[in-house]
Amino acid sequence: VTHTGGLPGYASRVMLIPERGLGMAVLTNQESGEAFNAVVWRIVDHFLGAPEVDWTEAFLKSRDREQRKISEAEAKTAAARGASMAGGSGSPSLPLPGYAGIYTDAWYGDISLTEENGRLVMRFTHTPSMIGDLEHWAHDTFAVRWRDRNLRADAFVTFALNPDGSIDQAKMRAISPAVDFSYDFHDLLLKPAAAVRKSAP
Repeated sequence: VTHTGGLPGYASRVMLIPERGLGMAVLTNQESGEAFNAVVWRIVDHFLGAPEVDWTEAFLKSRDREQRKISEAEAKTAAARGASMAGGSGSPSLPLPGYAGIYTDAWYGDISLTEENGRLVMRFTHTPSMIGDLEHWAHDTFAVRWRDRNLRADAFVTFALNPDGSIDQAKMRAISPAVDFSYDFHDLLLKPAAAVRKSAP
């Protein structure tokens, strides 16, 4: 039985092997999962009498492979933006005030978008640290840059319009595959709150 945990600047793993009466907790003041995993599996191997493995080297190689994948994905994203914006064809459909308003998700609740000093600002109403500035990316997609840079979870916000030019919905997804899986932006379906409440029975 095992579980990991982490906060900015800290990462840990707890593991229990009841059949062997073995339990361990590895606490670190850094954020590399590879580091505490190497320690945990070295201990497991020792108590189980398994052949010795250089877990530090194994996890280092794994990290390097993942970093290459992340770099390639980020390069593709940047290239796609360049292609979309070529010749000025990637302009947003609406002026900034057209995107502003209160949006709601059935699971999360309300998220506000306000125009402030010529840019859009996103606020997650139930998560005070999640305040971000939107910069236009391409077409009706914006990138939200969280003011708390420790979040390391910038995301795309893509709007879909109704035939009359009003906002139908917005979807989000992490910009980089390096964003922690716990930021489940992709599960949000943001609808203009006024329209949702008007249609409610």
